[in-house]
Amino acid sequence: MLSSLSIDEFARRLQSADPTPGGGSASALTGAMGASLAGMVARLTAKSPAFAAIAPRMERAAAEASDLVKEFLAAIDEDAAAFDKVSAAYHMPNASEAERRTRDAAVQQALVGATDVPMRVVELGLRSAKLSLELAEAGNTNAISDAGCAALFSQAAARGAALNVRINIKSLKDAALALSYEKRLEDFLAQIGIIVEVAVVKVERAVERN
Repeated sequence: MLSSLSIDEFARRLQSADPTPGGGSASALTGAMGASLAGMVARLTAKSPAFAAIAPRMERAAAEASDLVKEFLAAIDEDAAAFDKVSAAYHMPNASEAERRTRDAAVQQALVGATDVPMRVVELGLRSAKLSLELAEAGNTNAISDAGCAALFSQAAARGAALNVRINIKSLKDAALALSYEKRLEDFLAQIGIIVEVAVVKVERAVERN
């Protein structure tokens, strides 16, 4: 499983000529790093006596971050598997009309699967961005830069995954389905953009040298 590889081995595979892992898996990994940072900030806050009043809230934030990490990591392997299915579908025989119809149907089905995985990463990015903003606003001020990094990584994961969504829906023959993906994508990215901008501005102001 790609998600269980060492950082060194994952990087080696990512830079190889093999198309998997690719940008989709790397985006999911970036999201996992962002959510992990959010979890760190939440736990540092929960254990600090200075933030005892919001410790329960921070413990819930830490649990949410852990769930996000698990989902992002699962998406690393799911994205690679989805791409492999698309590739396999394109390599199906197409000499006869019947074979072409079967192949085209398989390709379309595989494309939907390959679109759903990065779309889920975008949704996870939105959830992670919201959590990062909460931590930038209420978390331990000594770790506010980490909350800012978490927000930026969440956005990077979502925007990277969005590119994979868009390249796949270009080949969908169902125009209505492609449009529904695009509308959801635009909504998620717009929300993420606003949330991350607010979080980063707050963090940048907090770390400015007076």
